[in-house]
Amino acid sequence: MANTSLARSISFGKPASVLASVRERPKFLPLQVPGLKPIFEKGLSRGIITEINAGRSSGRTSVCLHILAQATRRGEICAVIDLYDGFHPASAAALGAQLQQLLWVRCHGNAEHAMHAADLLLNAGGFGVVLLDICEASPRVLNRIPLSYWYRFHRAIENTPTILLVCAAISQVRSSSSNKLQLRRKAVRWRGKAPFLVLHGIEADAILHKTLTVPPESLSIQSVA
Repeated sequence: MANTSLARSISFGKPASVLASVRERPKFLPLQVPGLKPIFEKGLSRGIITEINAGRSSGRTSVCLHILAQATRRGEICAVIDLYDGFHPASAAALGAQLQQLLWVRCHGNAEHAMHAADLLLNAGGFGVVLLDICEASPRVLNRIPLSYWYRFHRAIENTPTILLVCAAISQVRSSSSNKLQLRRKAVRWRGKAPFLVLHGIEADAILHKTLTVPPESLSIQSVA
């Protein structure tokens, strides 16, 4: 880990003090992501897998960082399992994430290591949010991930306060996911004059799929840089 200030010693057991704080957490993590509150009125449900599917420049990184910020500000220990080492601590801190509450696992492009790390952390328990970022993985890499992993992850966090947040370009979790948020970019806003343009924000459509029997909810959101 390049930045030692991000390091935090975490025991993979479940001491009584950790279990007590875990039991006191509410059933939902309040979600203060700009534009998404109408479809997450209560917040993110705990004990389930929430999947975010989106392409580049669609607001997916901003949504994930807002969720991590919300959880770490509440004093929860969170983890980022980063397949291609793309996590940017300064951006997370700018949105309010408490880096001392965050474990960053860099996998250097090794998908097997990423899935194994997720397996270890989820079964260890005690985490508020575990973000598994596999956004930049190629279809060849994604197709090699056994479907059994998602079932195991679902069972590991079921009836616990942990949220597994899976961020991928296309859907991976399938039936093991209870919430699936799709982001589709509509427009990119710039300010300044060419050739000195600065990104000002992204406008995207957000579609939330909860279950097969519940119609999806959709709205437009704007993320300002």
